[in-house]
Amino acid sequence: MSFRCGPCDRSFDSDKALQQHARDAPAHAPSFNCRPCDRSFSSDEALQQHLQDAPAHAPSFNCKPCDRSFSSDEALQQHLRDAPAHAPSFDCEACDRSFGSEDALYQHLRDSPVHAPSFNCDDCDRSFNNEDALRQHLRDSPAHASFFDCAPCDRSFNSAEALQQHLRDSRIHQQDTETSLDIFFSSFPTFDYDPSLPPATSYASLQKHKGWRRGSAASADAWARYQEALESELHMWYGAENDLTAWHALCRAIGVKPLPRTCEQCEETVRRTHVNIIDLIEWGRSNSEKKVQTFRDVAELRAYTKETRKIFSNTLDEEDGNVVLRHLLRKIFKRP
Repeated sequence: MSFRCGPCDRSFDSDKALQQHARDAPAHAPSFNCRPCDRSFSSDEALQQHLQDAPAHAPSFNCKPCDRSFSSDEALQQHLRDAPAHAPSFDCEACDRSFGSEDALYQHLRDSPVHAPSFNCDDCDRSFNNEDALRQHLRDSPAHASFFDCAPCDRSFNSAEALQQHLRDSRIHQQDTETSLDIFFSSFPTFDYDPSLPPATSYASLQKHKGWRRGSAASADAWARYQEALESELHMWYGAENDLTAWHALCRAIGVKPLPRTCEQCEETVRRTHVNIIDLIEWGRSNSEKKVQTFRDVAELRAYTKETRKIFSNTLDEEDGNVVLRHLLRKIFKRP
């Protein structure tokens, strides 16, 4: 019987001889290999000693930006901390400049004319140092003046208020224009109606002319139509409460100067005013430059209204009463 050693391709007479051969032959000595070096060692201790001592196997700590290696992490950190190439950089992208600290960058942004805040007028392609300067430019520059045209006159005005004033004052626009009150009074052919008189005066004359008695059907019908005409005049002279021009007309009537800039500011300014509604209608119809009389409180207004019989009985404080004067309505004949 033969006992073969495969690696050596040798045969032995007994297993004991084969084992002796496997134990003692140099070819079968254990091998401990260092793959990076392609070297073998007879023991693990020898291999570990080699890995520990050989420079090729020393731990490497690399700085990728510099393509440099260091023998310890401490050395790498020292390099990153001290090397100018790794100093923190604070960049101003607009200028393509870098600064050594955040404070230096902020100082640059604050002081450099290149970074001064700019307020631009797109229409003029001009820039201003602050918002107030830009607003003044927009307000005063002729290039930004808004023009409001009166087609019949072929004239232009620089504000809606100026146009409305023109339409109200110009005789050209009054010759063939009948208002709701004019139509109401003219519906009585035998009544000698004078449009220049206050509406309350004309209605009192109409009552006397027609001989109406209080409570009669004709008197009640005429009164209702008169009140409808008054309400229509309110819309014509003062307009809707979301219209700044309407609010400015009201403010001019009661002498508010300077004119507030928004509808909300106008409302806040006039809502505590006590004024007779018929007086406001008369002011619109008469083109008067004199402001309408106002009163200290409701009691004074109530006394004036009863004495002059300048009564406006419509309830514009309802949701559908979208007119600026609804904020001035007061209860005259019925106490709250």
